[in-house]
Amino acid sequence: MVTKRALLIVILLLSVTGIPCAQTTLNPDVSLIGDVRIFSHDDATRQDEKEKFNIAEPKMELMVSGYINPYARADAVVAWEGDENANVEEIYATILRGLPLGMNVRVGRYKLEFGRLNPVHVHAYSFMERPLPHLLLFGEEGLSDMAVRVSFLLPTGGAYTEVMGAVLKGDVLTKEVEDLPEHIDPGFFGRVATSFAVSDAAELALGTSVLNSVYAVAGPGNSEQLRAWLGGVDAKYKYKPSRYTTLQIEAEGIIRTEEKEYVDNYTSYGGYGYIDYRFKRSYNIGGILSYTHMKELMSLPGSTLQYPSDIWRAGLFTGFAPIEETSLVRLGGSWTKQDRRNGYWGVMVQFVFSLGPHQPHNF
Repeated sequence: MVTKRALLIVILLLSVTGIPCAQTTLNPDVSLIGDVRIFSHDDATRQDEKEKFNIAEPKMELMVSGYINPYARADAVVAWEGDENANVEEIYATILRGLPLGMNVRVGRYKLEFGRLNPVHVHAYSFMERPLPHLLLFGEEGLSDMAVRVSFLLPTGGAYTEVMGAVLKGDVLTKEVEDLPEHIDPGFFGRVATSFAVSDAAELALGTSVLNSVYAVAGPGNSEQLRAWLGGVDAKYKYKPSRYTTLQIEAEGIIRTEEKEYVDNYTSYGGYGYIDYRFKRSYNIGGILSYTHMKELMSLPGSTLQYPSDIWRAGLFTGFAPIEETSLVRLGGSWTKQDRRNGYWGVMVQFVFSLGPHQPHNF
């Protein structure tokens, strides 16, 4: 049952639409996204679900967004999963215009623009699961943090080129780490992205990202903060010959290097690529391939060694949006294989619906 605190947050956010505001002539947009999934698999590490009919706990996101004044806007996303308490995933304000050199400034907690997929909420993917390198190198919640981010455009002729940099609170890589000191040193994030038309019906977008932040402490009795570097390159090609047909191809490569106290730095890397074909406006079909090379620890008598672990996942997906994408039905299947372990299959059916102006999937 949703907690009283969660209900109070919902009521408060919904009531915003009824409060007149002198700074703007428009009420904020309020949307609710629901996500329900049915799945099965034969993963031996999850025996309770193996080869059974499973219904996942429903997920819900409440999104509130709107202009504060002609120069700035604010956005907030509150999420629930099952009976868990409300979780404020994002809350930030963005100054869009009026600053020197055409700068854009964002302040608050949000999903960092590392690559093309990290800023996107999972329900808006064409597929149903986060790619392996995002899950294993970024963490279960992806890359999000309190940040002060500045961006501006470069004069690159027919190409749209944006440069951005941010100072982070520093917990972007520590959400699943225990026994952290009260103060974490700040982190840093940067990105350069460009996009341009390659024909009347096609465009290409390229980008590169970098992040440095604390990910752990050295160990008991040692409060040294260990840092990690993340780097990535990404590309997206989109061909849209008509309003009813779109072909999209996207790929991203990621590398992560971690400081260690007594051994050499760990370097892990991975990548994904997918192709998504949308036709008759309401249907899409595609495939995705992702791979991650992880460095793990192997404890032996008197020593601790690194050993590599390669993980592959290949999947197919298809979807149908009946009317204006206010609802979606998706079907997907995947095969996952990891070194020294048996491979396993997984299948999933997803139902997504939207109440309000925010669509569950913006293609």
